[in-house]
Amino acid sequence: MTAFSRTFKLPLALLLIVALTVCAFITIRRANNEVRAEARARFFEQYNRQQYLVAELTAHSLDEMFATFSRNLELVAGLFDGKRVDREQVRRLQVHLERIYGSLLGTPVIDLVVFDNKGVTVAIEPHDNFTLGRNYAWRDYYRWVRDQRQPGRMYISPFMQLEGGKKRGVKELIVARGIYGSRGEFNGVVACTLDFDKLARKHVLSVKIGKHGQAWLMDSTTRTILVDPNGRIAGQTFDEALRRKWPRLYDLLLSAGDGKPGSGWYEFEDPADPRLQVRKLVSYHPVRLENRLWTVGVTTPEREVEALLSSFLQRQEAISTTLLVTILGGAALLLTLFYNWNRTLTAQVGLHTRALSKAHSRLEATFDELLVAKKVAAVGHLALGLAHEIRNPLSAIQMNMQMIRKKIEPTGVLCENFSIADGEIKRLNRLLKDVLDFARPRPVRLQTADLTGIVRRLLQLVDQRLAQHGVTTVTDLESPLELVCDPEQIHQVLLNLVLNAMEAMEGIEGDRTLKVAAYRRETQAYVLVSDSGRGIAPDKCEQLFDPFYTTKISGGGLGLSILQTIVLSHGGSVSVTGGTGAGATFTVVLPLAGPSGTGETL
Repeated sequence: MTAFSRTFKLPLALLLIVALTVCAFITIRRANNEVRAEARARFFEQYNRQQYLVAELTAHSLDEMFATFSRNLELVAGLFDGKRVDREQVRRLQVHLERIYGSLLGTPVIDLVVFDNKGVTVAIEPHDNFTLGRNYAWRDYYRWVRDQRQPGRMYISPFMQLEGGKKRGVKELIVARGIYGSRGEFNGVVACTLDFDKLARKHVLSVKIGKHGQAWLMDSTTRTILVDPNGRIAGQTFDEALRRKWPRLYDLLLSAGDGKPGSGWYEFEDPADPRLQVRKLVSYHPVRLENRLWTVGVTTPEREVEALLSSFLQRQEAISTTLLVTILGGAALLLTLFYNWNRTLTAQVGLHTRALSKAHSRLEATFDELLVAKKVAAVGHLALGLAHEIRNPLSAIQMNMQMIRKKIEPTGVLCENFSIADGEIKRLNRLLKDVLDFARPRPVRLQTADLTGIVRRLLQLVDQRLAQHGVTTVTDLESPLELVCDPEQIHQVLLNLVLNAMEAMEGIEGDRTLKVAAYRRETQAYVLVSDSGRGIAPDKCEQLFDPFYTTKISGGGLGLSILQTIVLSHGGSVSVTGGTGAGATFTVVLPLAGPSGTGETL
């Protein structure tokens, strides 16, 4: 019996080890497949949430833009309160009409038109002899305003093409509202013609996610495709373009007509090869615009989302495969080296556990960076929209203050109060300009320039101001010092540094010295701006270039951020050194040959 047990002990042990190994292999593979399926579902859900956020922001941008048009139309209508709408009255108000149209130049507005109560054009900005004096009482927007008689309501036309004028054939929308008398009588219509191509490029086609992810725009009221899922401005109805060939997208757009947001998927032309079909993930959000219901959708081919997920899954599978190999190797090693099995397996498991932990940490860091980047982009779009939104009322306030000031001719304290209000409006405009410059920097216009000459002209410009503040200027400039750059932007960078240095020395007792040095080192140009001010704490140096971080009561906190953006766009760098009470030195480094592959060469 003992001999029999000894004879079969080793084969049974080997069989048990093989069985355990096979079970472990099957279990790990099954768990890996389950994890993959769950990760895919959650990743797709999270991706659709991000697409929904982008669609919501795009819808908000469109809503704010049309709200701006409504306010400007209301402002024009207000000019005719208690007055007749005719050519004589238009001549009296010509300056105001030109100013209002000028405030809309950065928008898709083509022209601003005023009609009398017969439908005759009495004013148009910019001037157009073809349109002026013609009767448009037959147009749908005029008839709607005349017949509905709803003060405060704005009419938005369907998608169409211009039939006359200088821009015949341009895709357009028209927004209009009525001009009414004190007793509600209809006196005329004020309308704006919008360039739909420009509107779409700014608010819809500019939305990009990945390689082929983009936005589309539909008019759910008229069931018309405004911008199709491949970024083409269409103007076709749902029935014409989608019903037969793309029924799932057709049904999805019909369901979006209830004005509720949602998400889903559909099949459409592959943007990489229109002959093929591709499945797309989509999230959409409604845009309610007076008498219109639009729907904004953000869509991405499913294969691109799969590609984003695959890198993580490949790492996971690689780790799982490595773990399987380790287990199999451990089992084989156990069969041959039974006494060393425990130590070897423990070392291998520990090694791969650390590798898995590092990979997980890198994944979390990457995901956090992605979320932060998307939040910053969303805040940037929102800040840009708010800046445009605030700028228009400020212009109206400033214009009306100037009119009141001319009319009442204030003196004494009242005049001083007007000056204070005017100064605050200008300060707000400067702050809005800083926000717009930071959110939408202009392109770099490159040309060969003498850096030393730029510095000298700058110092001549501020020489009198430095003298008034008791600042002594010391320069050490290498001449000539030529490089490829945008002279205007580099002048702005250096002016910002010099003014900051001058402000840092305000209230300092004793010597106030501004040092400016410029020299060449190998393939780079160096500019150093130093002051003898209070200095900067070492732990604050890195925060100086953060947007909206400032140590000044009246500052907006964007000057150094814009400065850094300009320097980086030139392929350079900017840094600051100094300690508390020891002054500060800003160092700007620029490549002599200019940035590689960027900017516009003049």
